[in-house]
Amino acid sequence: MRRDEQQRQATSLVCRCCGRKLPVSNFRRRKSGIYRHECNQCSYELYVRPSRMRRILRELEERQAE
Repeated sequence: MRRDEQQRQATSLVCRCCGRKLPVSNFRRRKSGIYRHECNQCSYELYVRPSRMRRILRELEERQAE
């Protein structure tokens, strides 16, 4: 069985960021059916939170420039 097929049929995965073993429901799935390597919580802390902070800082700078 190929590695892709093993991951598609897995019931739990290990997050590469925090190292916790979690059910696949805690991971985002790509269009190809393969799960991402970061759990939803780590994904939020790595990608979503910093982008929100950048947006807030950019909006504050725009307000000060006016």
